[in-house]
Amino acid sequence: MAFRAAMTGHQVYSTLHTNSAIGAIPRLQDLGVLPDIMAGNIIGVVAQRLMRRLCLHCKEPYSPEDPLTRRVLGVDSDWRGEVFRPVGCNQCDNTGYKGRVAIMELFKMDGDMDELIARRATGREIRDAARKTGFRTLAEDAISRVLDGQTSLDEISRIVDLTDRIA
Repeated sequence: MAFRAAMTGHQVYSTLHTNSAIGAIPRLQDLGVLPDIMAGNIIGVVAQRLMRRLCLHCKEPYSPEDPLTRRVLGVDSDWRGEVFRPVGCNQCDNTGYKGRVAIMELFKMDGDMDELIARRATGREIRDAARKTGFRTLAEDAISRVLDGQTSLDEISRIVDLTDRIA
């Protein structure tokens, strides 16, 4: 029904359970939506997660020295920056976190993407094409939140899959 409405020019907003924005394409196929119906009828897909925000009163800076941690953060051995970890205080009920921050990825559709979907391209082909247009994953957005001090590496590893950053 949603795609019938979209095909007649109506804007349709919906939710779908997937691990990523690009994951919506195979998920919709699993639900029986044909790729040629998807092509031209999806404007974009947003994936989002909420993470705990570090408490501003007690977060503790440290410089990660472990090579694996640096690889996950996407920084080289010369990087001398700091990231933060939770400590706990009266302001945050000794959790180290207070509030939430959203991470997101936006998968925008264009003519090239429609063509890839219509011809049943692989997820890798779609992801590579999306990257060429500026697509940023949930993990990349989460890492940027760690590097700017909003949350911790432990928190993002609980929320998003970081295994691609280790390989």
